[in-house]
Amino acid sequence: MRSLFATIVCLMALPALALAAEWSVVEPETRVEVDVAYLGSVVTMRFDTVKGAILFDEKHPERAKANILVGTRDVDTGLGIVNALVRSKDYLNTNAYPTIGFRLRKLVQTSKSTADIFGDMTLLGITRPVAFRATVFRYGPSPVDPARFDAGFTLSGAVDRREFGHTEGYPAVAAILPVRIRLLMRSAG
Repeated sequence: MRSLFATIVCLMALPALALAAEWSVVEPETRVEVDVAYLGSVVTMRFDTVKGAILFDEKHPERAKANILVGTRDVDTGLGIVNALVRSKDYLNTNAYPTIGFRLRKLVQTSKSTADIFGDMTLLGITRPVAFRATVFRYGPSPVDPARFDAGFTLSGAVDRREFGHTEGYPAVAAILPVRIRLLMRSAG
C-alpha cells in the first residue's frame, strides 16, 4: 500500500490541477459516531450530516486545510426519548448550536497508511484542540463517477466534554467520549 503521504498527494493533486486541489465530503457515506457511557451501558450518538471541504497542496502537505461541519439537529441514538434529551438545551442545545465544527491544523504521517490529525473543534460555542488517528480505507476512482477520485479515512479519538463546558449528568454520564469518524472525500473533478 502506498504511504498515506503519497496517497494524499495523489488524491489531492491530480495531474491536471496545479498546487491546491479541493475535495468535498461525501454524504451519506461520511458519518460521525460518539459513544456515551451511562451507568454501565453505552449509547451511541450518530451524526449523518457532515459537510466540508479539504484543500491540499502536493508540494506542501503540511499546509493542508480542512473545515468540516457536523449537523447536530438530526443526531440519532436509535431511541426517540434519548434523541430528544441529547438535542435538548441540557446537552447539545441544537437550537442554539446546530453544528459542531472542526478545522484541521496539522497532519502528521505515522506509517504508510496512518496519520495523526490535529485540529480545533468547536462544540457548544467553545473551541478546543483535538487529535485523531486516521487510517486509509479507500483510494481510487469514484464508483459513481470514474472521472473523480475518492479518498476514504477512518478516524478515531476521544473528546472530554468538560473541556467544552459541558458537565450535565456527570459523573453518571461519562466525560470522556470515544469518537469514530468515517470520512469519504471526492475530488472536484
